[in-house]
Amino acid sequence: MRKTVWILGVLLSIGLAGSAFAAQFQFHGDLNHRFLVYTDQAGMFKGSETIGSTAVDKDGIDESFGDIKYRLWVEAATDDGKVKGVYAIEIGAIRFGDGSTLGGSTKGGAFSGDGINIETRWAYTDFQLPGVASKARIMIGLMPFSVNNFVWNETAMGVQYKGAAGPTDLTLAWVRGKEDFNDDTKDDLFEDLDALLARVDFKATETAKVGLFALYQGRNPGTDSNTAFSSSTQYQIKRLGNVDFDIYTLGIDGSATFGNLFLNWDLIYQTGSLDDNTAVSRDISAYLAHADLGVKFGPTKLTYTVWYASGDDTPGDNDIENFMSTDVDFFDSIIFFEGGFTDDNYFTEAPHILDKGLFFNKLALDHQASEKLKVGAALLYLQTAEDLANGEDALGTEIDAYLSYKLYAGLEFALNLGYLISDDGMKNFGSDEDVFRSTARVRYGF
Repeated sequence: MRKTVWILGVLLSIGLAGSAFAAQFQFHGDLNHRFLVYTDQAGMFKGSETIGSTAVDKDGIDESFGDIKYRLWVEAATDDGKVKGVYAIEIGAIRFGDGSTLGGSTKGGAFSGDGINIETRWAYTDFQLPGVASKARIMIGLMPFSVNNFVWNETAMGVQYKGAAGPTDLTLAWVRGKEDFNDDTKDDLFEDLDALLARVDFKATETAKVGLFALYQGRNPGTDSNTAFSSSTQYQIKRLGNVDFDIYTLGIDGSATFGNLFLNWDLIYQTGSLDDNTAVSRDISAYLAHADLGVKFGPTKLTYTVWYASGDDTPGDNDIENFMSTDVDFFDSIIFFEGGFTDDNYFTEAPHILDKGLFFNKLALDHQASEKLKVGAALLYLQTAEDLANGEDALGTEIDAYLSYKLYAGLEFALNLGYLISDDGMKNFGSDEDVFRSTARVRYGF
């Protein structure tokens, strides 16, 4: 492994030296050192991509740890900027002392280190269409992909077009979330999980922006491999198993400022159908509404955030009424979302709880105390849109606080803490014991 890295470094150096006159190169890094300072409910934060394995223990489970997450990427572009290639690697969430296996090899966090733990994060080429004067760029490969923060905002593999005509931006994309190589004559061409996106963004006024989008996602795995659907485990589109579905997500979002006031908003509707091997055809009808309303006065900002994601009250019937995100990351809560700096360990990444939706409320105060120091606090209240399996919907009231200090340019120290005053809805996840969590990080970016 070390020899391979050394050889690649030499080749890269030779390549840069020989072609520097024709291209521009940039090297970037995000070197993040994260610490779970303390939690009394470690079981609640052991999950990743799902909340199915998390639990709150009535006796409490104490834990603290440190980890690293490094991302390095290189950009190579022609002098005129018409062609750019990007490649990123990442070492993800390796805890201090972690000698467990990853793909048959150690992670490298224990004695002597030297694990095999590097993954590809981005790998794409971005180029301007020849002969077009305005912006008309094609991106191909493993790239950042954003439909809407509540729908899909993550790395994905596909082809994306981004163009501009005056104040209007247009995005068209084909993305494949799951590939099934067809070796069965009974299966049709469309057994893969494909997505088609059309999005238009424009300025409505000098201080207001509006975006319109339509996303189609579909899959037909064929009758031989079609399996049963259960909304209790298949509550995100990326979690849908071998089921036949056509899902259309239509939305409008935007932002506006009115002097010191600001507003961000989203209105999203999902429709379509889903069939599985039980011969039951289900109609999809779900929605999400969100708003941030805030005011800035000097170095201080006050923001009220609210959203409502619909849930499914009768999962066994022919109607799917729960809003389904595809692949997103939410940081609005230290307890429930990825607001803790050890954000590879969390309760859920989605803006909904299982298939029960979410009614989310947050009042946040942020203050820039000095050029280097920023502090803040927030009060949150969460409940599911529909009752959980235990017949309750109230999750509880959360109190958060944080500080961030710039040690040097590009180097940040940050500390936060969250405390949940649990309500009866948390009994659905094991116990309604209160939950405390505090995390910290030292992060260098260049």
